[in-house]
Amino acid sequence: MNFGTLEKNASSSSRTQTFTIKNNSSYTMNLSYSTPSGYTVTGIPSSLTAGSSSTVTVQLNSASSTGNFDRRLTITASFTGGTGNNSFDIYLYATVVEKGYSITVDPTSKDLGKLKEGYTEKEAKEKEITVTIQNKGASNVRMSEVRGNDHFIVTAVKDDSITLENGDKTDYKIVPKQGLAVGTYTDTITFQTRESATAAFKATVVVEKKLAPLTVEPATVDFGVAEEGYTALSMKTVTVKNNTEYAIRLEQPTSYNYEVSLLTQTSLPAGGSTTFSIRPRTGLPANAYSGVVELWGSGESAKLNVQFTVTRPAGPSTFSDVAAGSTFAADIAYVSQKGLMSGVGGGRFNPGAPVTRGQLVTILYRLEGQPAVSGAGFPDVAAGSYCEKAVKWAAANGITAGGKDGLFRPGDSITREQLATFLFRYNNYKGYVSTKRTDLGTFSDGGTAASYAKEALSWANASGLVNGTTDGRLNPSGGATRGQAAAILHRFCVSIGK
Repeated sequence: MNFGTLEKNASSSSRTQTFTIKNNSSYTMNLSYSTPSGYTVTGIPSSLTAGSSSTVTVQLNSASSTGNFDRRLTITASFTGGTGNNSFDIYLYATVVEKGYSITVDPTSKDLGKLKEGYTEKEAKEKEITVTIQNKGASNVRMSEVRGNDHFIVTAVKDDSITLENGDKTDYKIVPKQGLAVGTYTDTITFQTRESATAAFKATVVVEKKLAPLTVEPATVDFGVAEEGYTALSMKTVTVKNNTEYAIRLEQPTSYNYEVSLLTQTSLPAGGSTTFSIRPRTGLPANAYSGVVELWGSGESAKLNVQFTVTRPAGPSTFSDVAAGSTFAADIAYVSQKGLMSGVGGGRFNPGAPVTRGQLVTILYRLEGQPAVSGAGFPDVAAGSYCEKAVKWAAANGITAGGKDGLFRPGDSITREQLATFLFRYNNYKGYVSTKRTDLGTFSDGGTAASYAKEALSWANASGLVNGTTDGRLNPSGGATRGQAAAILHRFCVSIGK
């Protein structure tokens, strides 16, 4: 008895069928049966006389849930005045499906695990999974498209536009796309039929940063700024980790300007780690002590960046034209004590005089420690002039490119946007990372900044180096005085360029 494929919540009439039992013997037939689950059976009498018959009704109780309802109805007959008994089976078949068009996906979600940054196509292929689409509806559907797979490749195993009858299945392969950056990626991938039936699958994959064989954490230790005569600073702990699949034997790290404790262990198994402590030595004179402590072992290496600055105690200005407590007094004292800017002669600093382009690169050159220079300069920078080496150094390290005409113009007064650009390029040259930026549109004249200087001004303003004027302007093309330059350099040294 086949009820066929029924839509969910089908009517009782479509869930009902009948059959006839007839007693073809010469005896009275006694009947018994057990009702199969999910069905109601009526009309089977307890006895049936010779030659008589009875109509039996079988009804599927409910179609409120989908699934197969295949059962067996067994009827047993014994005979009054006869011998033995007879049994016969009625097989009941029914399938309840969703109304109209309906598809499902199995599984509905999957975490594909982790990949390392820069993974290969083969490594991505190893994460491949298979999902199965099944037609759960009463009507045929035709697969049409896949949406939402921004970070995964979805490929039909058979045909992209396969037609599925009720109960039919088709498979899709899902694999992470190549070139995903470090991060966690979760896509809700939607399979759709031409009839607009959909099924959603959630796929997740994590791309981890590919670690060097040997790493240190933290990668940079900054001890800040201290004045000469400082007391011993607190030790900071650094962890060294072996990220390889083999053992590494480390050498003890050393440093001239820093105290380094013994490693807690020198033999690191695969995935193992060790620690050591570090701090600046006491008694260091005024200077910047940025450097690198290197760790070596079994052909591998790692670098710990260390930063520490010792300054001279700030004292009163020694310049006759800089009054104690005046606007730039502390700034001028700072840059003069650090040897970045000097007076103009006669015991004067002349804070209101303009700063020239040659003077500004000379200041940065001094801040860098006046390293040896080589390479070509500019035709308008005379050999042996006070700024010759500074200009060559700045040109060699991308801090200046001169003008379009190939000249540097060392004697021209520097503008605020030029000063910001020099500092910004020096900041990048030093490797100091800063993501701070200001929207120049907040200033009434922000749009007048030269194209080459816009990012530099945005950074300098966000970093508190070049501030706006009281009337809401940035004044990109305005000049900078020696006092203003001292203040900007002071801010840069203590807040950024430590």
